[in-house]
Amino acid sequence: MYERLLVALDGSKAAEGVLEHVIALAGAFGSQVTVLRATDSPEVLLSQTSTAGPSIGDVAPAMDPMPILQAEQTTADEYLKNVADQLRARNVSVECEHREGVASEVIVERAQALGVSLILMTTHGRSGLGRVVFGSVADSVLRHATCPVLMVRISADDDTPS
Repeated sequence: MYERLLVALDGSKAAEGVLEHVIALAGAFGSQVTVLRATDSPEVLLSQTSTAGPSIGDVAPAMDPMPILQAEQTTADEYLKNVADQLRARNVSVECEHREGVASEVIVERAQALGVSLILMTTHGRSGLGRVVFGSVADSVLRHATCPVLMVRISADDDTPS
C-alpha cells in the first residue's frame, strides 16, 4: 500500500517529529523512503535581500549569493545525511534529495516524479490570520498533492531550527 514514502523536512528538530511515523510505516510496509529538503534558489535569495536593502534612490551594492547558497546547501546535505543515517539504523531503506525552489512546489513535484504513495510532513496547524501572514507549506502541499498526505502537528515550542 505504501511502497514509496516522501518525507518533507525543513532542517528543524520539529520536522523530525514525523520520523517515528515514517519508521512505523516503512517497517510495516517495507517502504522505500525519500527524505527531501528544499532550499532557496539564487533568485529567491536575491529577491529577499533586495527588499531589505537601501531606500528609494540609493544604489544597492552588488551581492554574490553563492557563498550563502553554498553554505545553505552544505548544511542541507549534512542534515539529510544525518536523518538518513538515523533511519538506516532503524532498518529503513532511504534516499536523500535536496532541491532548490519553493518548498511546497518542490514537494509536490518530487512526489509526482517519484510516484510516491504517501507524503509525510509536520505542520504548525496555524489557522486564520496566522496562516494568511505566514503562509503554509503544509496547506499548499495538501491542496496540490495527487497522493495522500500525512500531517503531524507540532507546537510552537517544538519548532527549533537546527
